[in-house]
Amino acid sequence: MGRTGTCLLLLWLARLTCMAQTQTQLSEVPPVTMGLWETDTTSTVTGVENTPMAGMANAMGRPHTTQGCLTPERWKSDIQGFNARQQTGCTLSNLHQDAHEIAFDQTCVSARGTHTAHVDILIDSAEHSHGTVVMTIADPALPQPITVNVSMVSHFVSPVCGEVKPGEGKMIK
Repeated sequence: MGRTGTCLLLLWLARLTCMAQTQTQLSEVPPVTMGLWETDTTSTVTGVENTPMAGMANAMGRPHTTQGCLTPERWKSDIQGFNARQQTGCTLSNLHQDAHEIAFDQTCVSARGTHTAHVDILIDSAEHSHGTVVMTIADPALPQPITVNVSMVSHFVSPVCGEVKPGEGKMIK
């Protein structure tokens, strides 16, 4: 999974499932400083115990740190992509966006089951953010629903991204 190292990672995670066509749009005005960001992420995955996916869940649960480069163009393309990916079969609700928070719920229903997510990104300042994503996947092929809880803390590092390209994450640890 790619990581941008910014609060946009949470948006990226939410885009993993479909989005609904809606009048609601996210702003293309970036509320944070552009440049190199570092993100500490922790995750838990439940519902895969005693399955072949348990090892993957354990690996995902290890804390890790990534870096990503955020540019005005990357912010704009991520938001446009987020808005453009809204597709039939999904609904977006409870959208709240201001200079300090982006939060929403989504539900997608398909032949593969129901996928829900709650995203809450808190922008503490132009150089600090934190947030959570809670995703639930209920698939008829699975013995029980899978829940993924992601917590992240991000901070601005430098206006120069160096070797980290926009849209590509770099694993630090």
